[in-house]
Amino acid sequence: MAQARKILIADPDVNAVRPLTRALRQRGYHVQYAPDGSRALEVAVLRHPDVILFDENCRLIEARAFGQILLTNPRTDDIPVVVTTSSRELDKFRHFRDGALQKPFNLDEVLSRIDHLCRRVEAARELKGDAREIEGGLSQLPLPDLLQILAMNRRTGRLTLSNGADKGEIHLTNGAPVNARLGEIEGEKALFRLVAWREGTFAFSPGPPSLRAPIQRMMEDVLLEGMRQSDERERLLSSLPPVGQLIQLTADATDPVEPHPVTAEVLQFLRVPRRISEVLDLTNAPDLEVLSAIGALLAKGHIEKVAGAELTDGPLLGAAEVHALRGRLMRGRSARTTLVTKVVVCGSGSRAGRWLLKALPGVTPASAEPHAVRSSFGTLGRLEVSEVLRVDLLVVPTAEAARPLWRPFVSGAIGALLLEETDAAIRLARFCAFELRLPLVIASKSASHGMVSAEVVPAPLRGAPMGAAIVSSDISSVMRTVLLAALQSPPPEVPETVVSRFLGLA
Repeated sequence: MAQARKILIADPDVNAVRPLTRALRQRGYHVQYAPDGSRALEVAVLRHPDVILFDENCRLIEARAFGQILLTNPRTDDIPVVVTTSSRELDKFRHFRDGALQKPFNLDEVLSRIDHLCRRVEAARELKGDAREIEGGLSQLPLPDLLQILAMNRRTGRLTLSNGADKGEIHLTNGAPVNARLGEIEGEKALFRLVAWREGTFAFSPGPPSLRAPIQRMMEDVLLEGMRQSDERERLLSSLPPVGQLIQLTADATDPVEPHPVTAEVLQFLRVPRRISEVLDLTNAPDLEVLSAIGALLAKGHIEKVAGAELTDGPLLGAAEVHALRGRLMRGRSARTTLVTKVVVCGSGSRAGRWLLKALPGVTPASAEPHAVRSSFGTLGRLEVSEVLRVDLLVVPTAEAARPLWRPFVSGAIGALLLEETDAAIRLARFCAFELRLPLVIASKSASHGMVSAEVVPAPLRGAPMGAAIVSSDISSVMRTVLLAALQSPPPEVPETVVSRFLGLA
């Protein structure tokens, strides 16, 4: 049976804390009481409570001195101390690590704070003991608290974080963050993005120090700076265009004289039109610095929005288009289940696949780290076009020796997109376009993250039976073009067993 949590309440006014004491005991807490600071210190050392509520009017030892004494004693240095006060000026208690609570108490607020602190203490004690790993949810143990616990216990290892399809990790050495990763982003940029997470799960695994250590900050500095950047980032985002907005260099504008390095990097990337979100991912600087540079460049007219190029949250296809495409693929037969079809990605799984999974809104990776990314063979992920139509994104090895695999694996695909300007990828695209008679769309410039620079259809792909088009605005437009081209082309030859499964007959 779990041991009851122990709460110490130090307050000279016993009548003021009786309702709180009663509420805590009803919820299974073991409550101890001290009328002054001296008695509270004695109970803290002998009984080691999980949380202490210490009133600012306690005699003999005042709140600040009480907290400092506990911190100097290894037996009590992990006990949270919350100051209780009748004052409305809670800001004067900001220097207290665990904050303050106002009297008269709001019982829901106090109980929630105590539960939160107890969870933090339990996680810290688990890390102090023999436990080799710790895991849980960020909604129960916020990431700043977890990082403080790891710092206090000087832990070395890897903290893995998951929030939906987003995966990140923070590497620690003796409690200090030395590196962080979020997708392809590394270092402080990734760390400050992760510190802002409020939802998701975590798992800490002890291990050797990270070989790379680009971060040279102490944990307290990271958390303070992370909170500052998060607040400032939200303020800037509210004054800038949506992150899906396409922006570009203004045609007649002159470049700034001796621009800041971050500004110069932003200008370099905007030599071709890009989404604000893409500029944020491509630049090495933290997001706050990048957004500040974009805001200043927009205000001074050095860059501008591309008219009509806002990325909306709407579906790739309208309801009528989905109905028409689904009906075409089903050859007029009705289906009672969601139709899943395929699009071939012509490019390496490692490079093209990672870009597609990161850049295409609405795509769900086949797994946390799809096997197809490493092997260039298999399903990268699934795009939910609507409730009744989904698209699997496939890659196959582009090497000539793998040609026998191409036809059986991509049978039934409705289209192909070219994401790399290599001979091998173009050869696979030509096979899809000419031998399988699939419509082909070429993602160029920013739509391919620079992997394709062609402005016209490459010579080997010209004259494709179902057509070949180039799209350079963004990857969402590329995918929409693929689906619309499939709507105009003959339906793929799908084995009867597959049709039967779509119809719910097999």
